[in-house]
Amino acid sequence: MATWSAGLDALLHDPSLVHVGLFLVALIDATGVPFPGRALLVAAGAAMATGWASVATMGLAGALGALTGDHLWYAAGRLGAADRITALYCRLSLASGRCELRARSRFERFGPLAIVLGRFVAGVRFVAAPMAGGGALSYPRFLFYEALGALVWSGAFVTLGYAVGVPGRALMARYGSGPILLVLIVLALAPLLIVAIRLVRRRQHGPAAAAGRAMSASAPE
Repeated sequence: MATWSAGLDALLHDPSLVHVGLFLVALIDATGVPFPGRALLVAAGAAMATGWASVATMGLAGALGALTGDHLWYAAGRLGAADRITALYCRLSLASGRCELRARSRFERFGPLAIVLGRFVAGVRFVAAPMAGGGALSYPRFLFYEALGALVWSGAFVTLGYAVGVPGRALMARYGSGPILLVLIVLALAPLLIVAIRLVRRRQHGPAAAAGRAMSASAPE
């Protein structure tokens, strides 16, 4: 524990590593794998932000990571893979049979704002960029809404962490990075809870792949 604590202390006092870490956190979060990206942004704001200037740069680092990840999905949509990506995400994320239908209906309902609002709703976020790339949005419009959504998303969670992080920083000043390390361990276990919830939903509504085949079979020719 002492070795891990010393390593974490070094990380917390290196701004360049903090910003690279936040970029990677947001980039991984954009892939769609179960990952506590938002919780880590809050934790970073609480433990590492030293003022509003650092909140701004940390939020920007996270936004750039989210922007990079979503650009990969947009490019895939431009290559005609939007439907396949949606179906693949629904299967790999252990989503229920309603996943594809709900994702498309939400995108159609909110239009370009789905890019912004989708940053806060996982079921929309991971399919909005491929759908936009599939012809729903031109690239300039996608870039505008994507940049806006990424900045709002990252900035909101880093700011939230900074706003409520006074007790956390007081704990660090008194006990070092040990409490923060324990929080990170808890966050690392969070994906297991997400997987458990999705497995329950699959039992209720069936797997996404099976539902997709049923919808295809019932569609008129």
